[in-house]
Amino acid sequence: MIPLPRSKKEVRDFRSEIISAPEAALLLGLPERTFYRLVEEGVVPKVSEGKYVLGEIVEAFWRSKFDFEGLEAARTRLTTAQAELAELDLAEQRGEMHRATAVMRVWADNVMNAKTRLLSIPSKIAPEVVGKTLPEITKTLKNAINEALEELAGYDERRITRAAASFRK
Repeated sequence: MIPLPRSKKEVRDFRSEIISAPEAALLLGLPERTFYRLVEEGVVPKVSEGKYVLGEIVEAFWRSKFDFEGLEAARTRLTTAQAELAELDLAEQRGEMHRATAVMRVWADNVMNAKTRLLSIPSKIAPEVVGKTLPEITKTLKNAINEALEELAGYDERRITRAAASFRK
């Protein structure tokens, strides 16, 4: 069967029609109050008081709903963030940096161990210093304190790496 030729109908361009705020709100499916807020925010342009160009308000409304420039910027931010995360993960795997939570856990352990050792000094050292001279007591206490503080001075990358691995699981 041969298709019949279509007759060209004249298409009316509604985009230049001037409409009122209530008509515009109805057309966009918005409460009038919301439409007026969009006008106040500069999202929807107006021709004169209470009059709007149909094509302009529809275009402005949809542009505000689907901000393509904003979407592209969001995609760029997402891609950048993903790349930065991958770089941080690689640096962590290489041992060039550590997670703050792992470092905090190891340091908390170090501080607690040092505290325990410092608090044990009196009971541990007291029997050793009975009957000794003041300079000998002072030297013995300083040595014990320095020994306890060594706990805080050390950097043990293996402990931090193990702590970080426990967080990844």
